Amino acid sequence: MRILLVVLSLLVGSIAFGQTHGDVSLSQYADIKKHFTTGVCDQILTDTFTICYNFDRKSPIAVYTEVTAQTVNLKDIDPRPPFYTDKRLDKKVATSSKDYTRTGYDRGHLGASDASHDWSQKTLKATYSMANIVPQTKRANRYKFVSLEKLEREKAVEHGVLEMLTLVYFNNRPKVIGKSKLQVPSAFAKVFTAKDYRECFFIWNTDVYDSKTGKNPYTYKQNCDVVFAMWGTQVGEASKFSSKNKDELMKLLQLYIDTEKNMARTGVAKALLKALEVQ
Repeated sequence: MRILLVVLSLLVGSIAFGQTHGDVSLSQYADIKKHFTTGVCDQILTDTFTICYNFDRKSPIAVYTEVTAQTVNLKDIDPRPPFYTDKRLDKKVATSSKDYTRTGYDRGHLGASDASHDWSQKTLKATYSMANIVPQTKRANRYKFVSLEKLEREKAVEHGVLEMLTLVYFNNRPKVIGKSKLQVPSAFAKVFTAKDYRECFFIWNTDVYDSKTGKNPYTYKQNCDVVFAMWGTQVGEASKFSSKNKDELMKLLQLYIDTEKNMARTGVAKALLKALEVQ
């Protein structure tokens, strides 16, 4: 009975609002569709939402979803499904859940969130594809994104159908994690679009968070022209060589000196180790 109601509500919504059902090619907004072309994306994945995937970054760089008033109010589905490697991608460019283990980063849902797409088993499972997951700091994932995802559901109820574009930004030297060596984004943006309505939001992928204003999604509101112009450029500061990195390098150098038999090579390693010790 519940499945029948879902189908009927989708049909009604499609007639009333012109739904795309997550297929960006059906969107009427050219400035959204331009992020999902073969010249921009290495591979485009379309299911219950659309992903623009980049092979070098091992990451989605744009995700298009649709959130509707009919579906956000349906009963949540439990339990959550497991994360899974997306078999539509070649193994050489796909990522796995293990890439995130002990990295300090959350497996963050990007464009398609659990809470906005848990009205059917199919739509919920699709959000757990690793092609929809990016490394996010704890506060970016659990606080900043959550406030924007809550707002997207509110706007979907207000407008009937909300088209969602999520964009990913990188600095000029992004950190890499995991066996797959996926790159860690520096920031994200969300573009909310409906008939006669558009708002854009931008958040840094850091743990910098103001507990007084952070829960308000409008803390992250940004000019849409700025959001679009920055995408594809170098955004944010590159990762810096930390004291922890220095300690790890010195340990590796000492290990190399203790085990390498070539005296010329160990001499170079000793000189570098000495230089690091005096800093």
